[in-house]
Amino acid sequence: MKQVLLKISKNKILKSSAGLLMITLFVKIFGYVEKLVLANYYGTSYKVDVYTVILTLVLSLFFFFREIVEPGFLNVFLEARSKGDEATAWGLFNKGVRIILVITITISIIAFFIPSCIINIFAPGFDGVKFMLSVKLVKIAISASIFLALSTLTNITLNGLKIFVLPASGELAFKGLIIVSMFFFYKEYGVLGAIIGIVIGSLGRLGVHLIKLYKRISFKKITIDSHYKKKFWLLTWPLLIGVSFSQISGLVDNIFASYLQEGAIAALSYAKKVVELPVVIFPYVLSIVVFPYFTQLKAEKQSEKLAGLLASLLKWITVSFLPIAAFLFIFANSLIEIIFQRGAFNAQSTLLTSQPLMIYSLGLVFFAIETILVIFYYANADTKTPVFVGIGCVMLHVLLTWLFISYMGYIGIALAYVMQKVIKNLILLYHVKHKISYTPKILLVFLFKLFVAIGSFIALVLLLKTYLFDAFGQSLISKLGVMAISSMVGLAAYLFILKWMNVFYTKDIVAA
Repeated sequence: MKQVLLKISKNKILKSSAGLLMITLFVKIFGYVEKLVLANYYGTSYKVDVYTVILTLVLSLFFFFREIVEPGFLNVFLEARSKGDEATAWGLFNKGVRIILVITITISIIAFFIPSCIINIFAPGFDGVKFMLSVKLVKIAISASIFLALSTLTNITLNGLKIFVLPASGELAFKGLIIVSMFFFYKEYGVLGAIIGIVIGSLGRLGVHLIKLYKRISFKKITIDSHYKKKFWLLTWPLLIGVSFSQISGLVDNIFASYLQEGAIAALSYAKKVVELPVVIFPYVLSIVVFPYFTQLKAEKQSEKLAGLLASLLKWITVSFLPIAAFLFIFANSLIEIIFQRGAFNAQSTLLTSQPLMIYSLGLVFFAIETILVIFYYANADTKTPVFVGIGCVMLHVLLTWLFISYMGYIGIALAYVMQKVIKNLILLYHVKHKISYTPKILLVFLFKLFVAIGSFIALVLLLKTYLFDAFGQSLISKLGVMAISSMVGLAAYLFILKWMNVFYTKDIVAA
């Protein structure tokens, strides 16, 4: 244990990841508390459908700015600072602040005065009480997009300064204040209390970032060298197109689900929250920390180190996430029952939520590696490839969703989402060969060994699940015990086979 801690303390990436991981764990705990409170108060009722649509709309604007600002801004910001041009670097920062303010304030004013048009676009199937509640809530929630959008710029700026824990703490404030508002305002305001929490939480997120950056904000006249403007525009214009399409991907689920049965949007949201937990804990945390290092290695033209780092990350993410995906698929119903089934969230809600969770689990490995793949392209100043691949996959997503819901209902929405993610990542992996060279034979051998190991894991867990459930019954305590024993035995077998087949010691997939 002492050796592990010593190794972490000496490795900058591991040290930063460890601190960020602790904060992220608390963020995810708060995120689950938020869902638990919603589930307990409202189950899978129309109120959760409405809340999810409003939250998705606000977060879509947040993600839009994050996906545009982070890759383009970080590259030019770091380049300016590496040349000792601090004035230009912070000039770019302040220019970004002004642009974001103008855009988000304009959007907020439009949404406040014509909220019915906004709801008709993003939840066209809502009518009656669902429509009226949505109109009321969107007028309040939309102001949060101003603070959240600004926090994307402050977040990536802090990351560029190699400060990771403080910006992550902003997310902790965001989630925490939503939960506090839910508890304080539930009895008097109902679901409106959660919406108030979104606004307060978004202000808190930005406020935490400004602890370090408020002295850097200036509204004086800014002059920026045309070189930096040109580079920022070259990196950003593909993202403007691509991110617009990618946000459609996130919103299209709600648009289609708004026409389906009550609780469809809520069930998809709860299931996604469960499957996102492992992705945020490990790959997402790594992507935040590794992005500046990817960018730096590229700038220093250390191609071998860059390729080796990518290969190692993809390898260990795949090894780690295969058993997690299998576990989520096998125990989907029991997991949802244990996590959510209380209060207004009944057995029907559990069934409604566990089915999309099974589908989402099939794409878990691809959800995980996408976070690393995309930032690798961005660090190589290639925003076009992931963007245009993403555009094609978004159109595929819409088409598949339209086709699948006719036969599978709301479950088809989950399947369409997974399929487009799988296809997107396979295309990105294929095009990585233009950035690095790798040995196909070693890659195939590695995948075969993984197939054998995960097949053994699944067979053993299914066998134990069947036997132990029959032996110990169906109480929640029994189910927890069965899940723990089955997964631990299966994981032990998985790791043994990987070690026996020398997966942990296999030579690099990347060609020397």
